[in-house]
Amino acid sequence: MLDKMSKEVLKFLLEFCKDGSFQVLEYDDIIRALTSNYNLDKEGIVQILKHLNSLEYITIKYRDDSVVCVSTLPLGRQYIESEEEKKKNIVKIKNMAKGAFISALLAALIGAFLGTLIYNIIF
Repeated sequence: MLDKMSKEVLKFLLEFCKDGSFQVLEYDDIIRALTSNYNLDKEGIVQILKHLNSLEYITIKYRDDSVVCVSTLPLGRQYIESEEEKKKNIVKIKNMAKGAFISALLAALIGAFLGTLIYNIIF
């Protein structure tokens, strides 16, 4: 399980490293891509990259003070795709639950109306 910042970095790497090829990235480019959402510095990015590397979502060929050569692995792509699929399934389940609730509510109202109508006709 990844935190939000790690997911965002992994998504950025998946978009940047098409076909699993190695790409040289500057840490500043990664920081600029995520600045709007998170307040990260170079050390934070390095720690996230190490963590993703240890989980085998990415592979790091080399890194120095300003750049990193990185490639995404199939396991990283599968993780992001499964997360997106979970989000879609959650939305579907919520919509089904809303529909079931509305159907049950309408059925209860119709049943109460018919019960009252029958009671008034008989008595």
